[in-house]
Amino acid sequence: MLSERCMPQADRAAPRAWRLDPEAEPASVGMDPARLDRLARSFREEVERGALCHGAQLAVYRAGRRVLDLGAGLARVRTRVPVAPDTLFVLYSATKGLTALLLAQLHERSACHLDEPAVRYWPELARAVPQKASITLRHILSHRAGMPLGPRWLGPEQWGDRAAIRRAMEELPLRSAPGERQAYHAMNFGHLLNELASRIGGRDCAALLREEVAAPLGLRDLALGLRDDPAQEARVAWVYHDVVLAPGRAAGLVGAEAGEGGGAAAELQPPREPPERYRGIPEMAREFNWPETHRAVLPAAGAIGSARDLAAVYAVLAQGGAGRGARLLGSDTLMAVTAPISREGEVDGTLGFPMRWASGFHLGLHGRGSTLRSFGHAGAGGQVGFADPDRELAFAFVCNGELDRRFLAWRYKLQSLAFEAAG
Repeated sequence: MLSERCMPQADRAAPRAWRLDPEAEPASVGMDPARLDRLARSFREEVERGALCHGAQLAVYRAGRRVLDLGAGLARVRTRVPVAPDTLFVLYSATKGLTALLLAQLHERSACHLDEPAVRYWPELARAVPQKASITLRHILSHRAGMPLGPRWLGPEQWGDRAAIRRAMEELPLRSAPGERQAYHAMNFGHLLNELASRIGGRDCAALLREEVAAPLGLRDLALGLRDDPAQEARVAWVYHDVVLAPGRAAGLVGAEAGEGGGAAAELQPPREPPERYRGIPEMAREFNWPETHRAVLPAAGAIGSARDLAAVYAVLAQGGAGRGARLLGSDTLMAVTAPISREGEVDGTLGFPMRWASGFHLGLHGRGSTLRSFGHAGAGGQVGFADPDRELAFAFVCNGELDRRFLAWRYKLQSLAFEAAG
């Protein structure tokens, strides 16, 4: 039930913020209602002001129960489509945490071991570059496979072509020895793991997410690769953010030291021309607005969903891997895949920014009060989802792109307020 009625799409007035009724009263699960209201107020005021992002959703769970679920702003600016409870957002690299969960599930079922060489399941991976024979699944999950970027020819037009992706990964030379150096694999993380998941589990990451995560939890608004459905496509917010590999921005992460922005400015790039097939739709200059990108299986950056559903996954992980009527992962496996791998102070070779990684998850830096026990993943454009098992707290924020360098500091404030509300 909506606490505030959503504006019809035909209404040209400013869209109204909305806040869904919680599953449990915050105080009943140990959340401070006043601090949650402060979080909601800061979210609503800043999104409605429109200086940091056009539209967004935010959700918080405590002890497996949803205590905050709100949204505001515009999903599609030119056509004045408001953010609604069923609006879907491109999750960018927040997708990687979901993909890490899928590999952890395969590991737990003894279908694979994360420290095994990838060539055990994909022999052709090392055919052109024999040194790739020493790449393990954990190297890929922790961005140490040695093949972070490229090849240049593998662009958005090929993202739906699995054979082309497979060939690209097999032919791509190494930039460093496997395991030697941490360097963020922005897209290759997903290209490699999707092929491996398909060979190990007999299903690609799209099917695994649908059948092993979304279905058990009853999540209708979380997918990796949308079906060819115009009605569903119409629910996806257009993005207004260009992905740039700059410190802290490509991974969507910022720490308390960010001050007034922490990292390179995330300013809108000069408009580009959309492909000929999308002439007349200026938003299609960004490939993450293409319907074919939404249908592609991109386990590094292509999941689409709501804040509510993304937070619901982390709500179960915050409870040790089981909750909300489902078991996603055993607690021992969860502890193993969220154990730190990065060396203290290690600077990421792609981003030029210190990062703390577990096997596919960021550690810490999720808000004041966060420790290396808190884990999740952020993404370019402003997305983030994380769990804090010490507080059984889960948080997700999704939007259609950051517009100002102050954005990440503001989102960090929202995350910190969630920690404060949890005590």
